[in-house]
Amino acid sequence: MIVNFDKYIDNRHANLSKFEGLKSLYGASQDNCISMWVADMDFNPPQAVITALQKEVSHGVFGYYGTNKSFLNSVKMWMKSRHDWDISEEWCSVVHGVNTGIGMGLRAFSEPGDEILLFSPIYYSFFNTIKNNGRVPKEIPLKKVKDQYEVDFNELEKRLSGKEKIIIFCSPHNPGGKIWSKETLVTLAEFSKENNILIFMDEIHHDLTYPDKAHTTFLKAAPGAEEISLIFTAATKTFNIAGCHTGTTIIPNPKLRSKYDQEHAAIGKTPNRFGMIMTEAAYRKGAEWLHQLMHYLENNKNIFTTSLRSLNNVKVFDLESTYLVWVDFSNLKITQAEMENMLIKEAGVAPSLGTGFGKNSGKFARFNIACRTEILDLAIGRLTKTFL
Repeated sequence: MIVNFDKYIDNRHANLSKFEGLKSLYGASQDNCISMWVADMDFNPPQAVITALQKEVSHGVFGYYGTNKSFLNSVKMWMKSRHDWDISEEWCSVVHGVNTGIGMGLRAFSEPGDEILLFSPIYYSFFNTIKNNGRVPKEIPLKKVKDQYEVDFNELEKRLSGKEKIIIFCSPHNPGGKIWSKETLVTLAEFSKENNILIFMDEIHHDLTYPDKAHTTFLKAAPGAEEISLIFTAATKTFNIAGCHTGTTIIPNPKLRSKYDQEHAAIGKTPNRFGMIMTEAAYRKGAEWLHQLMHYLENNKNIFTTSLRSLNNVKVFDLESTYLVWVDFSNLKITQAEMENMLIKEAGVAPSLGTGFGKNSGKFARFNIACRTEILDLAIGRLTKTFL
């Protein structure tokens, strides 16, 4: 079945964060501003997900979710078929999304006041999760090489204080869209072992890869890293089901798993019934939909990056994964406030502004290109008129 990603869906009044936030965060209206900030897509999920929910609604009894054996089997199946990664069902903890899973991990493996390492720029919610748990985010700046980032391990060594307990690492990278080399992942694992620092590996974007470069899951790239690693995954970004708030924390090490499980039990383990149903349907029957999606997104990527690179002094990072394009406006002779005004007020385009991603990202912005190509073309026209 051919999926029509060009189908018009009126999402403006569906109580979606990406539209509600235009007014509260940007002082803009959805009537004249294109929302390109929240990391979810404008598309329907696979039909199998919709059918599974329709079946559940038709049944009409929505009690607590029962055994999760079939769900965990679908996670195991997906990791093997998509990533050639053999996992055990007993390694898996079902959590209410990756952020929730990471917050539980912070409480399980660190104390208030401990430092949590982040390689910035990095997904902005991690800063809030760390601070709200009474821990201290410690930024290590990534090094820009050509049109992508690399980890500067020399800089990391220089900045160590001895208070670091955990590294939160995005693989693939958000916001840069980088697929890390095996060499980088192995070096990260070796560093963590040497310094007795746990790695929280956020792999939520691991399915969203383009044909020219493949993602390797951390524990396949760095054998032996099971001793110091928790892997956080979900189907939510892959299949556009973010509202189901369901994810999986994968922990091969039994000692780490036991400690994490204690924290999980302390807040309750009852999963989201609808999230379980949606995720399992997506994993079992969504592969062809995802294949078609990535071809559609690749076309959007090529259109958007080529167009923005034609603008004066605007730099665009190579997008190897995700549908989030990281754009550098720092070579323009304007202030950060002027850049933001040009984007939102003049162009009428609202990306995620760089300030939330780390200390040195004020004149950057992250654009979500998971929309109809028609909308993408409209946004490009506005940006070109404003920044050319």
